[in-house]
Amino acid sequence: MRRRWIAVGVGLLAGMLLVSSVGFAAVSTRFRAGEEIQFKIEDSTTWFWNCGCCSCDDTLVLGWRVVSLSEQVVYSVVHDAPVAASVWRGSWGQVDSLGSNVAAGQYKLYVDTSVGTMSRCFSVYDPCGCSWCNPCNTCICEDTSTISSCSCRTALVFVDSCRTGCFPFPLFWGWGCCGCSSCP
Repeated sequence: MRRRWIAVGVGLLAGMLLVSSVGFAAVSTRFRAGEEIQFKIEDSTTWFWNCGCCSCDDTLVLGWRVVSLSEQVVYSVVHDAPVAASVWRGSWGQVDSLGSNVAAGQYKLYVDTSVGTMSRCFSVYDPCGCSWCNPCNTCICEDTSTISSCSCRTALVFVDSCRTGCFPFPLFWGWGCCGCSSCP
């Protein structure tokens, strides 16, 4: 009887850690100040049987922009001609349209595509400016990170997000959080 309760307790603890780490990974999109932020559009089929009811065309990227949370455009790119998402990768060096470094804070990325406009919220943080590095500081804006139609799914994803060295478990929040102690 005692072993069963121990097994149930261990199972519940493991489940809580798994759920909280998955939730943390989904909302924690943070980048160090000065880090190049890369992003791309991924096309996929949501049904493994498409039965010919609709076909998924390659998504075309028309342009993109980064805005502040007050929706002021910080940086923007408009392509001369649409670019296939399969070969496109966006990159932003955290500068404004004049070439000046942006301040730490919360921003929103918009990518205009042939299927619609997608968006992702993210934070830029200064590792030397935080007295207690808390990975819970995430954006409080709404994303439109995927667009689905028929069996086609298009998603806006960040490529090299700052999760290396971060512990996504609630017991370790604040430890190893992407270089808070690495000041020049």
